Amino acid sequence: MSQRFIKHPGQPQDPRVLAEACSARKLQVTFQPGLPVLDALAQALSEQGIDSAVVEIGGGSFAPLVYVIPAPSPDSAHAAWYSDTRYPEGVGLGERLVMSFGRRQGAPFIHCHGIWLHNDGYRAAGHLIPGEAMFAESVVATVYALTGAIFDQLPDAETNFPLLTPVPHGDARDGERRAVLLRVKPNTDIHAALEDAARAHGITQGSIHGIGSLVGCDFVDGSHMASFASELFIRDGQIADGKAMLDIAIVDVDGTIFEGEVTRGGNMVCVTCELLIVER
Repeated sequence: MSQRFIKHPGQPQDPRVLAEACSARKLQVTFQPGLPVLDALAQALSEQGIDSAVVEIGGGSFAPLVYVIPAPSPDSAHAAWYSDTRYPEGVGLGERLVMSFGRRQGAPFIHCHGIWLHNDGYRAAGHLIPGEAMFAESVVATVYALTGAIFDQLPDAETNFPLLTPVPHGDARDGERRAVLLRVKPNTDIHAALEDAARAHGITQGSIHGIGSLVGCDFVDGSHMASFASELFIRDGQIADGKAMLDIAIVDVDGTIFEGEVTRGGNMVCVTCELLIVER
């Protein structure tokens, strides 16, 4: 196991984990076809009175499917960047996607990572472009709707990216599960960040949801992703007796997909991780 580091253009600032207490309720929401993914989510979630959430989708299809994968930065303004936008022909099949839903400059905004199949069967992963990609059919999603905090896209001087950041938003609701909304900053151990946040908020058992990026990645089966930049989503995440377990899917700059449980310790955040802990 090795510890890795990425240098961003700005100076690191503490704290390295931004956390807001909130509450979460789990529900099923159907998103309609024929609209850009962003509009479909914004419409359906607004009808439910939801303005921030983590959304998990298994299945569905896209026409068009529009996405990018991680790539080296073309200049010194960022430590990592994105590939050219990919527009595979035909209908793309969604395998699994995770979305952070919040706001940017007061308007609905989505950050989405996932795995999908091109029409020719090619299996790809990356960062969905939700303003262009469209659902080709009705899609049922699991939604963790938040109260008491919201993901708000704010400028970040360290990475030079605008990043979804948890900020207070109203009051957490009685009767909903206690939760913690997180942004983990670069070169921070992802397991330690989750465990510290859970402990600080008195959560010893819970589920973990979200997306982000790592600087390389080590898996418990001994496999290793060497890429300095990546896009990941959590397939299964747990806090058990205060210890974090993360099973992820992650894609590197070559488009190679790695999947499985990652080792505790040494897996460091690249640009950001947007995470939600929900108490069990």
